[in-house]
Amino acid sequence: MQMHGGREQRVDLTNCAVEPIHIPGRIQPHGALLVLSPRDLAVRHVSRNVGALLGRGPEELLESPLLRVLRPAEGVDIESVLRSPDPAALNPLKVGAARAGATAWFDAIAHRAGEQLIVEVEPVASSGGVSFSDVYRAVHAAIERIQGAAGLAEACEATAEEVKRLTGYDRVMIYRFDREWNGEVIAEAREADIEPYLGLRYPASDIPPQARELYTRNWLRIIPDVAYQPADIVPEPSRPIDLSFSVLRSVSPMHIQYLKNMGVGASMSVSLLRDGVLWGLIACHHRTARPLSYEIRQACELCGRFLSLQLVAKEKLEDRDRVQELRSLTAQIVATVSRHEDLVTGLTESAADLMKLADASGGAVCHGDVARPLGLAPAPEELRGLHTWLRRNVADQPVFHADSLSKLDPAFARIKDVASGILCISIPEPDPWYVVWLRPEVIQTVRWSGNPEKPVESSAEGAVLGPRRSFALWKQTVELTAVAFRPAEVEAAEELRRALIDLDLSRQVVRERNARAAAEESNAELEQFGYIVAHDLKEPLRGIKSLAGFVIEDDRAALSAESQGNLQRISDLSASTMGLINSLYEYSRLGKVDFSFGQVDLNQVLADVTLRLSGSLRARGAEVHVPRPLPTVFCDRVRIGEVLANLITNGVKYNTSDAPWVEVGFDETSIPMVFYVRDNGVGIPEGERHRLFKMFERLSYAEHHGEGTGSGLAITQRIVGRHKGKIWAESHSSGGTIFYFTLAEAPLTDP
Repeated sequence: MQMHGGREQRVDLTNCAVEPIHIPGRIQPHGALLVLSPRDLAVRHVSRNVGALLGRGPEELLESPLLRVLRPAEGVDIESVLRSPDPAALNPLKVGAARAGATAWFDAIAHRAGEQLIVEVEPVASSGGVSFSDVYRAVHAAIERIQGAAGLAEACEATAEEVKRLTGYDRVMIYRFDREWNGEVIAEAREADIEPYLGLRYPASDIPPQARELYTRNWLRIIPDVAYQPADIVPEPSRPIDLSFSVLRSVSPMHIQYLKNMGVGASMSVSLLRDGVLWGLIACHHRTARPLSYEIRQACELCGRFLSLQLVAKEKLEDRDRVQELRSLTAQIVATVSRHEDLVTGLTESAADLMKLADASGGAVCHGDVARPLGLAPAPEELRGLHTWLRRNVADQPVFHADSLSKLDPAFARIKDVASGILCISIPEPDPWYVVWLRPEVIQTVRWSGNPEKPVESSAEGAVLGPRRSFALWKQTVELTAVAFRPAEVEAAEELRRALIDLDLSRQVVRERNARAAAEESNAELEQFGYIVAHDLKEPLRGIKSLAGFVIEDDRAALSAESQGNLQRISDLSASTMGLINSLYEYSRLGKVDFSFGQVDLNQVLADVTLRLSGSLRARGAEVHVPRPLPTVFCDRVRIGEVLANLITNGVKYNTSDAPWVEVGFDETSIPMVFYVRDNGVGIPEGERHRLFKMFERLSYAEHHGEGTGSGLAITQRIVGRHKGKIWAESHSSGGTIFYFTLAEAPLTDP
């Protein structure tokens, strides 16, 4: 039975994985626990065993101020420490308690748990204790040795040996988790007369998820005596007390039984974290009970923290030669690819180097709907299936790797001979494409400590921690699995991915630059052509129109009605063509002439425009509204006048209202400032708005509203573009249009 907040709960294998081990409601009895009120430091809860350590039972201590219970050593201001934001930073505090006419000395270990303040006291060894200098020398030697290790394996071996030397435990192991949270002993220091565990694996069920989460938060846990009888916390709290960071926290009975089955009398574990994620443990076992002082425990924790900081560096150091080889291969692959316009072609030519990069026997380059095999790859149909699976399950994930494809999808078991393991990188495009490395199945023998597939045994008492009763070597044959890709190979694939993306982006920049230069050259030639054509055609057309007019005027009486009509049509067509040519001339000229920029008062520009358009405005009964004075901006006065004139003219021309109006305004809160010309005209059909600014495009409604060349808005857009601005429109087919435009070179000044 296990106490959780005062309630008894049976702990068995059905609820082991959800057992709330951080709130056991009990402690280990090698120390005593006091829960204080942070406000007045009065004792609210104590462990039931407090009398055996402090000489006064719970009934005497409850509601007493802490300083009546414990006397600090000389120079220790325990009250200031306990009222500080982080009392744990100054642990341990030396305190005394009167017991049998003498003072017994303790290490007081304090920390905050939510709104509660927890103080735990452990007896200070009366003899044989270690001094600070002893601990410092031992820790210094351990850190020097770990730091000087040539690789991860050597660093782990050094850590195990140094922690064994510090603690005197019979066995110290470095235990590493895999991706599925199974553990493997990768280093061990032990007494010569106990069986080795080095190389053995332990199933993930040995350390359930909530225990791993607690290991991530709290660096060190210790059980000085596996045979302890837990002490309850009294009185029963209304809410369970969180003992996550308690050094005395009682341990799950499941774990105690596990240790007893192993023949362990005392244990300690120190977490190993890599980038904040639980990587492994320093696991320490002793055959008999063995307490450790706070100083020794802190020394072991420091070794664990230091090894944690060294994990990444030692892994890279261990793979130093391989890393150099992979960098050279990456550079070689990129050099080969760069000689080809197409990345896929270059990668296909680099197949041999690609395979060496990940020590793979086969692979593929999957682009679009095509999967090109490399080396020993699956058959085309199977490769297409793998490509489809990658699209669905990997998508644009930068790097993906697995050592057993069939665990991800049983259908892949049929390609195990060439593709049991996979490493792939995605190259981002509208649809990502993949470079894939494949490894074949390698049948392996895994050495487990006990049968991992048999977590329970039955007895007369029900389910018990059975095969863990026996930790004898148990061998398992593992199929459908490839040799796992090493971290250095995964990093090399990531580096290749970055290099390919950089190469592709640089090529895109060059292509865009070349295309832009070609377009600019083509536009310049086109503008020159348009300028020449417009200039050279204007005079002949003007002559045709004039001659047609002369014939009609001089010989009207001699001409038939049909001939007169034909001549009039010639005159009209000449005039219309001249209008188009004038627009073409103006449009092409905009790309050649220099604009005259300066500070321009738009109110004066608008006044000139409305004066120029006054005749047509009066004829339509139209008004131009200006809600507030326009600003002074940096622009070409004449060209911006053309923009306003064009937009106002369109607003009046394409308008069937009895009272047409156009409004000119601006929004200075936008950067750059946005100007607008709004009207209550006919609106623009949604299906035609994309044609607004195209040269010589006339919209469907224009036929009903007079002549026009369809070039006005194209010219307007070009003028705005020469100001490094933009123009766009919003409209409703039911009526009304707003043209917006910006002038990027037009900072707001005082109006």
